[in-house]
Amino acid sequence: MKKRILAMLLCALMCLALLAGCDNGGSSAGGGSSEAGLDGSWPEETIKIGMEVYDTADDQYLAFKDYVDYLSEYYNIELITSESLESPEAEMDFIDSCAAAGCKAIIGYYNLAGAEAIKHCMDQGMYYWGTEQYYDDVKNEDLYIGCYTFIEDGATENGDYLGGYEMGYQMGKSGEVNHIFYCSGGTAFGVQMFLDRQAGFEAGIAQAQAEGSTIKFDPATDIIEGWPGTDDFTAAVGAKLAGDYDGAAVSFNAAALFQPIMEAGKAETMHLATIGEVGDTYKDFMGNLISVVVYDCEEVVFGNAITAILNAVTGHNDLNKNADGTAAKILVNRWVVTDVDTYNTIYDKHAAGEYYVSADELSNLLGEFNPDVTLEDIQDFYYSLDVSAI
Repeated sequence: MKKRILAMLLCALMCLALLAGCDNGGSSAGGGSSEAGLDGSWPEETIKIGMEVYDTADDQYLAFKDYVDYLSEYYNIELITSESLESPEAEMDFIDSCAAAGCKAIIGYYNLAGAEAIKHCMDQGMYYWGTEQYYDDVKNEDLYIGCYTFIEDGATENGDYLGGYEMGYQMGKSGEVNHIFYCSGGTAFGVQMFLDRQAGFEAGIAQAQAEGSTIKFDPATDIIEGWPGTDDFTAAVGAKLAGDYDGAAVSFNAAALFQPIMEAGKAETMHLATIGEVGDTYKDFMGNLISVVVYDCEEVVFGNAITAILNAVTGHNDLNKNADGTAAKILVNRWVVTDVDTYNTIYDKHAAGEYYVSADELSNLLGEFNPDVTLEDIQDFYYSLDVSAI
């Protein structure tokens, strides 16, 4: 609690400083960065950043790209993204292409080859950010500049587990769902993030049941593996919708279930939970078909990668390291959205081209512009941004 209060005070002080800058002629549009003198020409050399993506049509990736496009108006950065990665070999090839293109860093938004991919990146002189699952394998490497990790009071599990847990728990305690099935995504392929999400979902359901929920879920019969677009997935979803199910949780984009639900005539009775995006896809369905969105706010969860990369490339890599020299973890909150008002508040801010971490605020976290900033300042700032802060 003490750390949380300090974090909130830090955030407030930053906001006061920014307001003072606006009084002196600073632009407030999108949190513009005239006070720091940022016009897109710093750093002098364009910082090219590679990003590994599992689906280039994914809403979350597209929203993060929008955020980086916004930041590129104030910082001289360029994002180079992969095609939709389908194999470890494709990931390695993308890392090679980033090195050839002169990238300074890789954002590990998706990882198929595990620690091998991180080491392959570093072997070619590029910084690597992300992939908490392999942190212990690379935490002592200078070019590994850390990752985000999700937090929840008293929790020790990783963020994907917690995301799955929130889907299960929120659906269970809602009292609106009698029988639920779960779309597991990449568990059959051994992708760790999906394995963790499924484990968390099952635990969330169990906890809701322990607290009196009568929701029904049987892991032996109520889990659908694989991806939309395959015959097996389509058939399995159709079979569930023909039964007594009135709820579904999806470990990827829940929009894949919209059409089957409509065709089954269950648009008025189904409730969906998803680890997903606050954007156009769910806007008209929130509070109707969509009941729970476990949302990773792009500028908070993934945006701290830009902070870490800019500090590393410009000679302030110490801001990415703990006192013992290991790479730092940035603690962030998942935003669990269960009501229309909260959804629309976030949606409207982003639609206006504004972000919860503006270009000005980011400059306060960079050693180049704020020589007094510390790793603890950076951690506390991102820690302070939870769904109640909006």
